[in-house]
Amino acid sequence: MDFVFYLEFHQPLELKREPPGRLGSWLELVDWDASRRRFEEAAGRCYAPLLKLLEELAPQGLRVAVRVSGLLLEQAERWGRGLVESLEGLASRGAVELVAGPHFNAAPALPIEELVEQTRLNAARLRELFGVEARVCANPYLAYSDDIGSALSDRLGARAVLAEGVRHLLAWRAPYFVYKHPSRALALLLRDPNLSNEVAFGLGRWLTASALVERASRAEGHVVVVGVPAETFGLAVPASSGAFEFLRWLPRELAKHPWVRFATPSEVVERYEPVDSLSVPAPVSWLEPGDLRPLTESPLQQAILSLLLELRGRAAEAGLEDAWRLLAQADYLLAARSVAAAARLLKAACALRSSL
Repeated sequence: MDFVFYLEFHQPLELKREPPGRLGSWLELVDWDASRRRFEEAAGRCYAPLLKLLEELAPQGLRVAVRVSGLLLEQAERWGRGLVESLEGLASRGAVELVAGPHFNAAPALPIEELVEQTRLNAARLRELFGVEARVCANPYLAYSDDIGSALSDRLGARAVLAEGVRHLLAWRAPYFVYKHPSRALALLLRDPNLSNEVAFGLGRWLTASALVERASRAEGHVVVVGVPAETFGLAVPASSGAFEFLRWLPRELAKHPWVRFATPSEVVERYEPVDSLSVPAPVSWLEPGDLRPLTESPLQQAILSLLLELRGRAAEAGLEDAWRLLAQADYLLAARSVAAAARLLKAACALRSSL
């Protein structure tokens, strides 16, 4: 049985509290000093030690799947070139499989064509920086639906998609098998919500590598997918609480169960045929309660999303498409449940509107 460990790397940029009245570029919306401070903190506490540890553990067989947003790559190229070089080395040695996703970490509530176009941009950037052809895709929060899968398959030639294995979608089935799209040759690899949440919320508290591997080893099927934000390690859970020690012990504990091996998504798809088709008519995600409501349910979020959709075409015509894409990222829309975050995002959106 295969064990896939998926890490989502993304760090949103800090928006200016008072954006300019008219924009010439998306760069003018960003508070670059604050963004650099946030990036350097994240790089020092999470990204650099995490990538270094992955390099150290690669000879022990540890391999991971990584989706890194274009916005984070932008920051790394500005302020942390060593992170790009570390990712390049890991990818070249097969210790990391780079997964393509929306370049600006687009909110999954946006039109599907936008998600797919941003994924195409991200795949092109991965090709340019790392020389890889990403054929596995994932959206923020592993959001997925049949329509998203169709578009990724038809327009990008995607071979597989990582998605959330929500209970109401699977019913009597288990997330431990390879499934497929109902009408496309697209494999679906499903994250195990229970084991993944154990890592997200139990790391540094009750969870040990031994306990996680023991539970994973009892799964019956093809593959166990455990996925969390990369920022879990060192930021959400500090190093002093054992975040990195958990990873350090993971290969040792997995070696005690010889029928379980680390694998990348592409290896899983190559190794196993889908057992069944799986229809996902409405979007699912790893957000509670397993759909997109946390991005759209508050009146503030609905107002912002409506304004963004209104501005989309005009921004593209005015050459400010990247400014629109910056504002339409998932992190901002999720945070807009709070008045303070929504107000800052609305100010930026109004600055964009006045520039069109």
